[in-house]
Amino acid sequence: MKNINIFDLPEKKISEIQEKYAILEPLLDTYLSDRERREYRKAACERLKVSERTLRRYVQKVREKGITYLARQERSDAGTYRVFSKSILNKAISLIEEMPSRSIPTLMKLLSADDEISTQVNRISPSTLYFHLRKAGYDLKHNDYRSSGRAYSSFEADYPNQLWQGDARHGIPLPHPDDLQKSKMTFLFGWIDDFSRQFMYARYYWDEKLPRMEDSFRQAVFRWGLPEKIYLDNGPVYISKAFLAIVNDLEVKKIHHPAYSAWCKGKIEAGMKLLKKFQAEAVVAGFKTIEELNSALFAWLDVEYHNKIHSSTGETPKERYRDNILKHPPQRVKDLDTFNSYFLMRDKRKIDKYGRISFKRNYYPISGLPIGTWIEVWFDPFDLSEVQIYHNKVFYAKITASKLTNKVMSDIPEERRTSSVSKASVNYFKKVREKHNEQKKREIDEISLFALKKKEVE
Repeated sequence: MKNINIFDLPEKKISEIQEKYAILEPLLDTYLSDRERREYRKAACERLKVSERTLRRYVQKVREKGITYLARQERSDAGTYRVFSKSILNKAISLIEEMPSRSIPTLMKLLSADDEISTQVNRISPSTLYFHLRKAGYDLKHNDYRSSGRAYSSFEADYPNQLWQGDARHGIPLPHPDDLQKSKMTFLFGWIDDFSRQFMYARYYWDEKLPRMEDSFRQAVFRWGLPEKIYLDNGPVYISKAFLAIVNDLEVKKIHHPAYSAWCKGKIEAGMKLLKKFQAEAVVAGFKTIEELNSALFAWLDVEYHNKIHSSTGETPKERYRDNILKHPPQRVKDLDTFNSYFLMRDKRKIDKYGRISFKRNYYPISGLPIGTWIEVWFDPFDLSEVQIYHNKVFYAKITASKLTNKVMSDIPEERRTSSVSKASVNYFKKVREKHNEQKKREIDEISLFALKKKEVE
């Protein structure tokens, strides 16, 4: 495995790597035809704002140096503007990420309604805003290739385990494990093989936290071997630094499709829709525990789903996977302990003057290393009583907490999709209403003044 420590990079660099790699990945592989490759190169150049020569250099450097090459080097004059400010850019980007369909005129209106930057915004033109957004990688005028799906409309993996697609969805409510008088929602994580349409693993959990998704991926890999690539959406758990570190250690390519481009992982979307049939029956089946629900799911997948002829392939998922896997045997897990350790979360800490580290308000004594030494902590977020210590990327020791305040990590990323209220939109419409009231008041005043003048004339 490549010994690249993703945790040495800041969050900004991680985002840059993932965004650029998602664009470059089709050019690093061979599944596009010559015509599709030519078309995609043009779209990639436009998206990255580079020439074809520069694009070829990117592809070559990624092959030679790996994905960390894609982290942009900071310029010495970065962040300096004359009229345009970093604050305007950051708020504009936040508005786009909140709602990708927003146009430049809409962004200008929303930004003008922000009292903190309204004066600055009123001094710039829409073209200035567009220029800086485009420079930052947000081109709102050239989105055609994102939604057209032309290069991928008929794409299918060539063999099993070449590509997996992952997704999550809400499950069904079950009796609460701690209070049977209440109910609690379950959540499903699943992985499907693009070539065969076989579910590599699917399981219900009590929450959508990152370790649950990682567990589903770990179980799938343990059973079927490593995939070459995985397609995912931009959910919090899938873009987390921890999961990027896992797939990087395993040398699995991770690709994220753009917003509103679900066709990139249509196989898992279709599979999840079929699972609605299972859930419709499961709701009225009277399951009392999540173990019962999962055992029923495993049986349903094996009996009903995997043995049904797929309309696109003309074969059952089980037969299609079984009949082709021998021609392309997957890379199997050989060292189980090392493999499982990849799924521990990681963070950095410095040994304090008392010869210990503080982590999540817990204390862990470290012997044999000097005070002030930076070490890496590998941990199970659901059991912080013991952690693994790595020094200079080499395993050092397992340490039990001398003082355990929090046994479970509280701030774990989760795949929660909740509707939210946009503060920018609220503020914008507040300003619109204020302007409307002022306009009505002026109209009333004008009418009153006109009537008064008319009366004086009479």
